[in-house]
Amino acid sequence: MENAGRQRITKAQAIIIALIIIGAVMIGYSAYGYFTASRAGNRLTVQTGDQVLVNYVGQFTNGLVFDTSMYSVAVNNVTFPKAPGFEWRGASQYTPLNVTSVGNGQLIPGFEDALIGMGVNQTKSVLIPPSLGYGPLNTSLLRYLPLYQNITMMHQESTAAFEKTFGVVPATGMTLQDPFWKWPVKVLSTGNGTTIYQYEPYAGETVYPYSDNSTLYAALGAWPVRVLYVNSDYGNGSGIIEVKNEITPSMVQTVGGINATGSQFTIWSLNSNGTVTLNFNRPVVGRTLVFTITVLFIYNPVTGKKAGNAHASVYIASTVSAVLSHVNEAERFFALFPNV
Repeated sequence: MENAGRQRITKAQAIIIALIIIGAVMIGYSAYGYFTASRAGNRLTVQTGDQVLVNYVGQFTNGLVFDTSMYSVAVNNVTFPKAPGFEWRGASQYTPLNVTSVGNGQLIPGFEDALIGMGVNQTKSVLIPPSLGYGPLNTSLLRYLPLYQNITMMHQESTAAFEKTFGVVPATGMTLQDPFWKWPVKVLSTGNGTTIYQYEPYAGETVYPYSDNSTLYAALGAWPVRVLYVNSDYGNGSGIIEVKNEITPSMVQTVGGINATGSQFTIWSLNSNGTVTLNFNRPVVGRTLVFTITVLFIYNPVTGKKAGNAHASVYIASTVSAVLSHVNEAERFFALFPNV
């Protein structure tokens, strides 16, 4: 039987204890990194050919994060909002970047240049232009979309093509949803290897055709498309749907989407001629990048000198950081210690 005089630890006390322990680990690691660097003589700094472990946060100049090695940044969308196309990785994949040999081309030039001269536990923010990053914009991958579009209602195609698009065998009178436009489609007739169908949106309806519903990539919610006008008699019965792409200036370079063939893009510019430019380059191409870099470990293969602790670096970055960055640290702590 437990001692009745023992006081139960409150949740608040438990949280404080946990944070003190984690803080002590971090301080101890920092002291160890400094000590090992000092033992080597002068403070060890990154040089060409060194192996290093680093943590980083990559952002565009508008503050949106396009990549990071840190789980705490990846899961924090309030402090670190994500750029279009930011790829979510499993928690175990957020570990320090292992640069096997600085200067061997493993990294973009601007990142490698920034590492030279840095010491263990040093953090630096650096602005990297496209010439030292991922290169200039490929203008052949820009597409122009009118804000106002006219779309034909009636469509005729092979039954095989219909089945590939909709994933079902067509039947006359069948109603289903178009996989791209997200509005109703009605099969008017099918036979002899041909299927005729018609889009059936209603005026005033809002759809999100360019949005990506998966959770793998961030900020691909695209924009609302409003149906302004529907006339099934237009064009000798081919019909017409007038829609408006409701794109606002605040969406420029902050919102992306995915087109009918599955290609990702970013809204690049809103033009005075009534069009919007969609950029199908990789999001980092042609952009000025802001990297915040922290060096965790340095090893010089020529002299054998090292600073920091490679194993401690990985452990702290991938586990302790994840605990501290959780939306509610208390919930994480009490899941580990349910009897506290």
